[in-house]
Amino acid sequence: MRLHFLEHEPFNIRRSNITIWAENKGYSVESTDVFKGVKLPSQKDFDWLIVLGGFQHVWEEQKHPWLKAEKAFISETLSADKIILGICFGAQLLAEALGGEVFANEKEEIGWYEVAVSEAGFDSFLLKNVPGKFLTFHWHSDHFTLPQGCTRLAFSEPTANQAYIAANRRVAGLQFHPEYTRQMVRNFAIKYGHEWQKDRYVAGKDAVLSQTGQMPETYWLMERLLDNMEREFGGDSSG
Repeated sequence: MRLHFLEHEPFNIRRSNITIWAENKGYSVESTDVFKGVKLPSQKDFDWLIVLGGFQHVWEEQKHPWLKAEKAFISETLSADKIILGICFGAQLLAEALGGEVFANEKEEIGWYEVAVSEAGFDSFLLKNVPGKFLTFHWHSDHFTLPQGCTRLAFSEPTANQAYIAANRRVAGLQFHPEYTRQMVRNFAIKYGHEWQKDRYVAGKDAVLSQTGQMPETYWLMERLLDNMEREFGGDSSG
């Protein structure tokens, strides 16, 4: 299996819960720093596209000209029937490609907050062996309407669509961040926590660091989600 990441941030962090999973499976991992405007890969070069998070907003095509090419690439990947996982900003881009609308959420959500599985989520392949409520990291200010043909699998208090799948497509979107290791969260809190203005669903730097220190590692959640996708969607794609 060949995984390909679309990166939107200059974090230079190449070890996440996804790369650990791929390493354990013996799968190859490549990435494109799409925010640099570099050439996107050929559809023949990967089996599984993973569209990661970013500080950008989906509607900022003039500010970030590379967004137009990335959106076209995601649509091409959908047409090629590749496996696609979108996370946070990536889930928003995927939702738009599927016909949804992205907007500024009423509340920011930054910190360790609970996600609840919906009724449909309990019956879904994606959340098999995932508890009905689980704690995970969030870092987003935008959200999206659920595209036609998609099913909401999970939600949180301020965010209606925390996980979704699309009928007859090998795709899944997650608004939360199961790919973050605890070390990643610590690094982000130290570097960017001063920007996290405490609010109803924004924990603030000190609270995030304290809670992260008490959390068990969260690899289990990413592993189950990826295993469930792989089991449902198979390996090599037909594109």
